[in-house]
Amino acid sequence: MTAGRGAGYALFGLAALLAAAAVASAWSGASRLAAPGEDAAVRAAADAAAASAAASAFVSAYGGFDYRDPDGYTARLAALSSGELRDAIARAAIDPAAASGQLRSRADVRWVAVEALPGAAAEATVRSLQVRSRMDPTTGRAASEEVTQQVRLQLVREGGRWLVTEVVLLGEEPAGARGPGREGS
Repeated sequence: MTAGRGAGYALFGLAALLAAAAVASAWSGASRLAAPGEDAAVRAAADAAAASAAASAFVSAYGGFDYRDPDGYTARLAALSSGELRDAIARAAIDPAAASGQLRSRADVRWVAVEALPGAAAEATVRSLQVRSRMDPTTGRAASEEVTQQVRLQLVREGGRWLVTEVVLLGEEPAGARGPGREGS
């Protein structure tokens, strides 16, 4: 009878081992099923962050101008854009009044919202503070202004980079101006 008990204990031990293996296998499978979803969420967050950074870089370049380097201005914008926008920037000429007025500006991005990210395309809204200075050619006096500007950008992913394909100026107002339902810049 002892031999029967030994075989029973062996079978019981084998069953427990198989049950533990099944639980481990189920846990491992569930982990593998969860990972692709997590990877997709991580990829989507990384894409949104990269599109946001590209939109911010474009707006900073778009709002940053120095009359002493007009070719650098168009080169920076062209490098951050694609398609018809890049072609239009490459063909554009800087207004001679910018040089005679010693126009300079810089844009500080306040916030970026990536609102759509379907595949290799994105849409972003960017709000920035632009500081502009110029020399009045008739009086010789320096003048400056600060404006809050909001633009909507269409972006596309090309060669692993997000590039701007369209720019729409949504609005511009003197910095600090507040309208109904507006928080400050």
